[in-house]
Parts: sequence; C-alpha cells; structure tokens
Amino acid sequence: MTAAQPDAAGAEWLARMHKQLLADDSIQFDLPAYVPPTPPDWLKPLLDMLSWLGPYMIYLFWGAVITGAAIILLLIFLEMKGIAWRLPWQRAKSAAVAEETWRPDAGAAQILLSEADALAARGQYDEAVHLLLRRSVADIAGRLPDFLRPSLTARDIAAAPSIPARARHAFTQIARIVEAALFARRPVGAEGWREARGAYEQFVFQDAWT
Repeated sequence: MTAAQPDAAGAEWLARMHKQLLADDSIQFDLPAYVPPTPPDWLKPLLDMLSWLGPYMIYLFWGAVITGAAIILLLIFLEMKGIAWRLPWQRAKSAAVAEETWRPDAGAAQILLSEADALAARGQYDEAVHLLLRRSVADIAGRLPDFLRPSLTARDIAAAPSIPARARHAFTQIARIVEAALFARRPVGAEGWREARGAYEQFVFQDAWT
C-alpha cells in the first residue's frame, strides 16, 4: 500500500494538470486543415500545360543541357578559328559604325611608305614588305574591329568575305610576297618590293574599301 500511494497521487496530479491544460484557451490543439489557394483564371492554362508536360520534363531538361553544351562548344570552336560571333543586329551595327567612321589615313600611309622606301633603298626589301603587311593588318583592324583575332593567319584574313574584294586582292598580293620570303626562303628583291608597294597603294589610296 505504501508503494502504491505515490503512484496514485502522481496519476491524480497528472490528470489535474491535463484538465487544466485543456481548459487553457490560449493554446490551440485542433489545427485547421490546409486548403491550397485557388489559382486565378488567367493562370489555369499555364498550370494545365505544366501538368501535361510533367511526364516529359526530364527530356526537356536534358535537351536544354545538351543544347547549351553544344552552343558553348560552338562558341569555343569559333573563337579558336578566329571567327567573331555576333547577333545579327550586333553585326549590322558594327558594320554601320565601321562604314561611317573608318577612312584610310592618307597621311599615315604616306609616312609608312616613306619608312618602307627608306628600308628598300638600303636593300632591306623583306623588312620593307613586312612593314606594309603589318600596316595593312592594322588598317583592317581599324575597319573591322570585331573581325581580327590573334589566331588568324594572313591567308585567313585574305580569304575573309567581310573584306571588300579589291582590298582583299591587294592584301593577298602583299601576304603572298611575305609568305614566299618566310616559308619558301625566296628573297623579296626589288621586283617583289615594287609589287607589294603598288598593292599597298591600291589598298589605301584607290577606294578599295568602298
């Protein structure tokens, strides 16, 4: 009997506390069930479409991943080939700006020719033609700033359709003479110098870019 009395007293105390807790109106025991909000009418077509697409979402996800990876690889390839990729309206804007702002600098060309003539007069024909080629590349960069890339060779530049035909032809003549001197070990000589000089004059002074 002695051992059972504390248990009975504890049970009575616990029942009294429980009754007091239930009587406390500040504590809410019965929570209302969650009712999802009703979407507005204008959103229902979108929800219906998403519900219809549900089974195919995994395919759409992987399709987007593969497409994004392909675009990144394409951009990397174009960058390695030295091809400037632009959106159509960006290309049109760049071309319009180049058309309005770029003009051959006759004064700079005359100074360059004077320097090249001085080299040629000393028999340094290879150096003189190299000077014309470097200046031609700089002129193309001024005309088409989005075109040139460090990976482009002289042949790549000469074959670029974005350069007008007459300017491209003149540049090709200069590049061909330089390549023959570099790779075929063929000295430029006085004749090669005269040909390259005439090509540069055509490139700069004869409206080759119009």
